[in-house]
Amino acid sequence: MTPEQAQLVLVGWIVGTHGVRGEVKAQPCSGSPDRFSGLTRVFLGPAGVGDGGCRRVELESARSHRGLSLLGIRGIADADAARALRGLGLYLPACELPGLPEGEFYSFELAGLACESTTGERLGTVVEVLEMPANDVLVVRPEQGSDFLVPATSDMVRHVDVAGGRLVIDDRPGLR
Repeated sequence: MTPEQAQLVLVGWIVGTHGVRGEVKAQPCSGSPDRFSGLTRVFLGPAGVGDGGCRRVELESARSHRGLSLLGIRGIADADAARALRGLGLYLPACELPGLPEGEFYSFELAGLACESTTGERLGTVVEVLEMPANDVLVVRPEQGSDFLVPATSDMVRHVDVAGGRLVIDDRPGLR
């Protein structure tokens, strides 16, 4: 693994082809379809492969079209070659992700944080962030018992301290 692959983050998926010259359609995981504009390279790999099974590819072009990103990848010159990439993930090193507004976080930053109640009681550890249509949902694993789900909304998640490794939630009756 190269240093630039130290922590790759999934930023999109190749969902199809566009035209006959090898452009691919990409669905960004979040944000605008313009998110790939200005990038000169990404890492390409299967879903869930994370850091280990990705390969670097050079981007020759990136533009938005009907809510998707259209990407030209060096070495992909026809529709057949582009079709072979369908379903692969597009990854970027975490250190190259654009900054977010105050109070917003990338999902990978929340996984591993200690989860505490507003009274200071340790409730468990965030083990996963589920991206749902209405809002993200945190999967919290307590030291004993079953995992429980916490809606990642401002009325439930009261404070996030990524540097300190913890987040504070409103532990309401019936939540656990």
